[in-house]
Amino acid sequence: MHYRKYSNILISLLPIFIGGLIYTCFRNDNILFFSWFRFFNINYSFLRQINIDNNIVSSFIIYNLPHGLWVLSGLLLLKTFLKNENKILLFYSILFIVISISFELLQFFGIRPGTFDILDLITIIVFSCIGLFININRVKNILNISCHKIS
Repeated sequence: MHYRKYSNILISLLPIFIGGLIYTCFRNDNILFFSWFRFFNINYSFLRQINIDNNIVSSFIIYNLPHGLWVLSGLLLLKTFLKNENKILLFYSILFIVISISFELLQFFGIRPGTFDILDLITIIVFSCIGLFININRVKNILNISCHKIS
């Protein structure tokens, strides 16, 4: 049982790790994210040697994809920790998605620092749908496993 929980946590953290790796390799190192490396005195310069072409796909990967991956990770973590609380999971999932979308919209209105990007908004929505779909299927699989054990 603990194995399943820990594997779900690792799977849930994988998207945030990938998003962090994208930031580490390609983003400007004066953003807040890099303060963690400086705080722990971690040398990440070898990761900065990776080069990709400057086109619309690479721009999406560098600037939009990490946000979507972090939203996906958050939704998967919610399911991991609220495994048997479907109504509470739905409430917190919707709240998490609304907050994520709100952060981007607040940039549009100049209330929150940062640059509004419609692709960020689309990415948040798409990855929110993916996270909800995965969580709903995890609930169905758990119910099916429980029903088969009873029979």
